[in-house]
Amino acid sequence: MADLLVDMDYAIMTINSQIVYKPTSQRDDPEPDNDREVYVGNLPQHYTIEKFVNFAKKCGSIYSVRLLKGSGGLNKGFGYIMYRSLAAVDIAIDTYNGTFLPESDTNKPLIVQKSLRNTIMMIYGLSRGNNNKYYIRTEINYFVINHPSLLLKFECEDDSKLFISFKSLKAAQIFKKKLKDTFNMYGAKMYYFNDTENWVSNQLRINKN
Repeated sequence: MADLLVDMDYAIMTINSQIVYKPTSQRDDPEPDNDREVYVGNLPQHYTIEKFVNFAKKCGSIYSVRLLKGSGGLNKGFGYIMYRSLAAVDIAIDTYNGTFLPESDTNKPLIVQKSLRNTIMMIYGLSRGNNNKYYIRTEINYFVINHPSLLLKFECEDDSKLFISFKSLKAAQIFKKKLKDTFNMYGAKMYYFNDTENWVSNQLRINKN
């Protein structure tokens, strides 16, 4: 087991199916915005939380580290690092994405990307034939006018779906609560798009078409 010097006011704990290294009190140390979190995929399944925390610290000050538990004491091959600064996020991605860990048991390079964490909304069931795409875009534009600080941008779209990103999970929840019934009326649905590994390829494919 890798040595880990646990920071003051931090602890390793198990929460649902995750092993988490985080502050013991979020009241005194609230969680940063979601844009400071990175997803790390293709981790060795025997990788421990201690090793993952030490790995994360090499790129900057961390707020929390989460490792998803698998079976038999192994992990699921991916986890999340919440940094305290955007600079650390960029350093982690530039340093580790596409590289290999010495302990790798997958023969696959690390995938290090910004975490989606319920901040990307996919709206699907759109159709130019019945003009619902036009009405959906109009409703979104009204939402942006009334809540300019919540929505970040339209990410990409094609004839049947579009993706938009939000500044936080709470912002996405407000959007979904206010527009869910209207979208249903137009025959459109929405859900949180959390597949980080396929996000970049999905963006490139849609934007190319």
